[in-house]
Amino acid sequence: MSTSSIIALRTELLASFEAMLHHLDISCARIRQDSALSAWVSLTEEELADATDMRAKALQLYRALWYQDSRDGRETLTCPGIVGVSSATLVAAQDCNLAKDTFKAAVLALKILERREANAVLEDLHQRQENIAVALRRMGAARLNLKQAYRHIPLLEQLPLKIGFTWSKQGRVIQRTSVAAARRLLEQRVETPQIRLELQRLQEIRDDEMLARVRGVCPHLRANIVFPENVGDRRRRLMQAPLPVLVPLHPGECLPDFVPVTPDPPVSLRLRRADVKIEDEPLLPSVRVYRYRTPYRTM
Repeated sequence: MSTSSIIALRTELLASFEAMLHHLDISCARIRQDSALSAWVSLTEEELADATDMRAKALQLYRALWYQDSRDGRETLTCPGIVGVSSATLVAAQDCNLAKDTFKAAVLALKILERREANAVLEDLHQRQENIAVALRRMGAARLNLKQAYRHIPLLEQLPLKIGFTWSKQGRVIQRTSVAAARRLLEQRVETPQIRLELQRLQEIRDDEMLARVRGVCPHLRANIVFPENVGDRRRRLMQAPLPVLVPLHPGECLPDFVPVTPDPPVSLRLRRADVKIEDEPLLPSVRVYRYRTPYRTM
């Protein structure tokens, strides 16, 4: 690809990222200004003991674009909640969601580049945001989590009668894979210190050892919404709600009916026989590849 085309992609990526941050700042400022309106966000026991402000936690979740050092890079923060806001705040959140879509399109446009060129463009983005990155690393944060950057702030333009939150069940499939296939999966990802570490781990085991790749759908938080009257052609709506949902409220107005749920999905106690054969900790967390336990390793 020509140098001018790469420069254009880099320019678009940086501009769209800056625009997303700008609209996110505006949205969060407006949500904070609506503090007189009702809000509920699920809190952990520790947060309850600390009397954590629910609206403040929602703002922290909306701003969570970076993942923690201790987390899988594909893991995203999730928390149920309902936050009352003004009509002006809803407009700001809609603008923010549009900016997120533009940033996502700019990142996906990098797929036409060679891996080395794409890495350079993304690294440029991190360097331009180095002041942000340094501050976040001090708090234990690491690289930009694209999934968290892409996802919309959930919102409803009409106040519903009821919102019912449910956690979907987690599925898990274990597939045998080779060292070579695992290496290709890592090489397809943006090069980071974590990826380099995992490539090094692969070099320390035999090329003919079979590994296990765990595929699964993490529990998803869903909101079952009931409106007082048909919105369009329906009265009910089911939506993904990984973050607290914004709803329009007037001063003194109550939140829609809801049943509080825990901030984390319920733990399944059902044992999976296939899990017994693989080690507890992944060998390659970025692509969720495990080694089999010693008695089950095959060459």
